[in-house]
Amino acid sequence: MANAASGVAMAEECVARFQELRGGRAHRFVVFKVDDALQRVVVDKVGERGAGFGDLTASLPADDCRYAVYDHDFTVEDATATGEAPRSKIFFVVWSPEAAGVRSKMVYASSREGFRKELDGVQVDLQATEPGELTLDVLNNHAA
Repeated sequence: MANAASGVAMAEECVARFQELRGGRAHRFVVFKVDDALQRVVVDKVGERGAGFGDLTASLPADDCRYAVYDHDFTVEDATATGEAPRSKIFFVVWSPEAAGVRSKMVYASSREGFRKELDGVQVDLQATEPGELTLDVLNNHAA
């Protein structure tokens, strides 16, 4: 179904890849893009489970917008035991770099909420316009 604000629909594959990441932990990240006809959000890239955060950031173009989901593993101090406890949170990232065209920024901004609502299980939303806004430190600060 098309997003009422932007007219951009979501390909079924988007939800399928997200469910594989969330439920089956089959992927580390999934990058989505609006197709060239500005009609649908489609899967752009999928990061295998062994991929790192650097692989995600390398998948984001410097001159165009993207959506991404990233399964971030981190540790927290465990108050009931010695050491640290492993945790995981799924981040939804809207990548909108300064060098992207105005039309691209508008389409991604107007499609964001409708697309995000289809990704049930995302725990943290982030918006980044330059690489310094999308680092492991930023993720760790939002994860805690």
